[in-house]
Amino acid sequence: MKEDRRFTFEFVGFPADLAPCINTLFIFRTDEDVLEDILPAYSAQFFIMPMGQAEMRFADGRVAHSCAAFFTTPLQQAAPFKMHGPGLAIGVSLNALGWAALGGIPVDQCANQVLRADQVLPAELAQQVMKLSQSVSEGEIDPAGACAQMAQIVRSGIRPIENGHETVIARVVEWLNSDFNPPVEDLYEMLALSPRQVQRLTRRYFGQPPSRLLKRFRAIRAATLLSLPDLPDEMRRQVADAYYDQAHLINDIRHYTGRTPKLLKHESRSVATDTLAPAGYGLVQPFGGGSPDRHDISADMTLPSAC
Repeated sequence: MKEDRRFTFEFVGFPADLAPCINTLFIFRTDEDVLEDILPAYSAQFFIMPMGQAEMRFADGRVAHSCAAFFTTPLQQAAPFKMHGPGLAIGVSLNALGWAALGGIPVDQCANQVLRADQVLPAELAQQVMKLSQSVSEGEIDPAGACAQMAQIVRSGIRPIENGHETVIARVVEWLNSDFNPPVEDLYEMLALSPRQVQRLTRRYFGQPPSRLLKRFRAIRAATLLSLPDLPDEMRRQVADAYYDQAHLINDIRHYTGRTPKLLKHESRSVATDTLAPAGYGLVQPFGGGSPDRHDISADMTLPSAC
């Protein structure tokens, strides 16, 4: 767990059977009257908020407000948020398969939103999670116990997705993991589907066609690497070489993380840096089977929890 005077962000282990669907469980606390930060273009998140209130502002000007139990749907762009504390949020970070199996709403129809639990879950499960939030608020259940119960709610709510589509999701992740900047044509070959079919399915499960999806994950990976204090110069050059010029690198990282590379490198601590850091990654690790002291990002980089 990391701590500073503004907030604590604790990543919690989860049952192995949920690994295909969950990036992590987490407990977020703040004693600040007002905490402002930015959430990167991240995967769907399932929250209870027993204490405090929060609001999130989207690029089109919409402002969404928290409630006792809610979801943030997959984000296609970084979104500023404000929490009025003291606040406690307990959550589940869902990956693409997890959102498809639990929420079931196509990402291209729901991205960049905050939805109440009863807008996503069956009525019985929505009632359970609302009751859980109240129980934590009243001190009947501690945050760790709430994490375990949220994992059980996810387990109870998961349903099979359309036949063959779980394989599509897995192949897209495999493609994104194959290189820092993999050719879109490789994905078409892996799926053995027409470009139109592939684009339709990636929009459904990831919210964007392959080229835009790649752009988002490349920026998040680049941000993760460039935020490392001891990143080797060779890896730094490889990140830069993946972009047309420095301006494109800066603009993409700002668009998807809300931070510039310079700020990520020198910022001591923020919600954004915690979610981009290796501790915030799920099943797929930021360096795959390697480590950041190796000098081949195409071989070692895999996907963050933004998936």
